[in-house]
Amino acid sequence: MLQQLLSITQTAERLRVRPDYVRELVRKQRLTFIHGEQLDAAQVEKLAKLMDKLRHNGIATLVQIVDEKGELES
Repeated sequence: MLQQLLSITQTAERLRVRPDYVRELVRKQRLTFIHGEQLDAAQVEKLAKLMDKLRHNGIATLVQIVDEKGELES
């Protein structure tokens, strides 16, 4: 089975972050370079789905909490 690899730029685009942040994710071992500065597309996709979910749910949860406390103005 062939492993698809992504560049830092491609990974940044998929994760909707800056390339420097991709390097930070590697430094923190949330992503791993496979060959040079190439990343496993499957690993990137898993992280992208998690980040998308957190972006969506995180903001929605924060708005709900603030609204429940009556801190949102109409």
